[in-house]
Amino acid sequence: MFNLRAILKRAAIVGTTLVGGFAWAATLTVTVSNVTEEAGQIRIAVYNEENWLSTEQRVARQFVSPDEASVAASFELPPGTYAVAVLHDVNDNGQMDRRMRLPQEPYGFSNGVVPRFGPPKFADAAFAVADEDVNITIELRD
Repeated sequence: MFNLRAILKRAAIVGTTLVGGFAWAATLTVTVSNVTEEAGQIRIAVYNEENWLSTEQRVARQFVSPDEASVAASFELPPGTYAVAVLHDVNDNGQMDRRMRLPQEPYGFSNGVVPRFGPPKFADAAFAVADEDVNITIELRD
């Protein structure tokens, strides 16, 4: 049996390499656990160091319906160093709600980083993507 996805991925790598482009290296799969409400959207954003936590720029993002206790999203990424931030936008207003600067909606970061007195540093949440698929799990915090 042929693995069509693997064949297409390899063909894309060879094709883009021959014409001077870059090749997609791997699939990043982000699993978000501890989803406790079915309202709103889970917003999963992938960043590089230059755009870490920017509301305007990110490498990739997906919105996922929070219809189970654990949800997942996949991203095709070129080689590099990335970090992921997740927000469960319960009221679906497109932003992190805060009270006295403290988050009022569930959130999480790659590497299980727990922010202290502000957002975490990119280096603390960063991980490498090379030519192998990468799977990470982010547990939402209240």
